[in-house]
Amino acid sequence: MFFISNVQAQLPIKIVDGKLIRDDGTFGKFQTQKYTPLVDSLNKSLKLNPKDTTSLFIRSTLYLFSNDVQSKPNQREKGTLENLILAKDMVENAVSYGMQDIRLKILRAQIYRELVYRFTGDESWMFDSKQTAVRRKQFNRYKELVNKYYQELALSDSSRAYDYNKLKVTYVYPL
Repeated sequence: MFFISNVQAQLPIKIVDGKLIRDDGTFGKFQTQKYTPLVDSLNKSLKLNPKDTTSLFIRSTLYLFSNDVQSKPNQREKGTLENLILAKDMVENAVSYGMQDIRLKILRAQIYRELVYRFTGDESWMFDSKQTAVRRKQFNRYKELVNKYYQELALSDSSRAYDYNKLKVTYVYPL
């Protein structure tokens, strides 16, 4: 008997409407178990060489994609926000190590956009005024950065400028 399997060395992604999306043939939610071997391999690679920009890029992409599955509306729960912050740090490291790929720039803007989204709910019942002020400051900083990164993308990739401009954040902190 012969078995045919599809093995890919890279995470299959493509750019659609100014965002990175999975291009692995599956529709619907991200299946974390499908990518467990890749995640393990990337984690080992990053332990051995923390400056490997390709591993940083792919691992942060997986953090972003897994965010679709791990959405937890209660902001105090561990998981989603922490993973997005890890992804943000990995992307920033890849940028600081000199990676120039357009997909990395899109990923960075997309992660910051997701971070902004994590602060858009009405959290008045959950946080006191001091915590709310800290969260408002984080929201505004992430919003400023996402808009800056999408503006840079619009200038450098004029064929997708309309898509990038549509993705800019316009809402304000709700409290």
